[in-house]
Amino acid sequence: MSFLYPRTISISRPTQPTGVGAVGYGGELPATETAVASGVAASIQQKKEGRPPPAGLPGDARMTLWRIFFNLPNGTVADRDIIADDLGIRYQVQAAYWNSLGYNCLCERLEN
Repeated sequence: MSFLYPRTISISRPTQPTGVGAVGYGGELPATETAVASGVAASIQQKKEGRPPPAGLPGDARMTLWRIFFNLPNGTVADRDIIADDLGIRYQVQAAYWNSLGYNCLCERLEN
């Protein structure tokens, strides 16, 4: 951890469901994910309030978008990977952008 990267994250990749027809739940569960990296120093910043949940119920909280910055080699992270922070909050990568300073991932916060 440092002043620029005060948080710690881990990155995992959901496994693709196999089979056709009546298969089990295919959502993102930590037990069905493959670890990509852990103990990575990061900066997590809220970008903006996102779209409303599809159900459209009055008490639903709007989904939020976040920027997560960290330094790993190019090709380590892919779209739809899952990032979990040191507080147990999970995010799904919508767009993984890499440059010479590392990754800048646009993520959507997942419900716990």
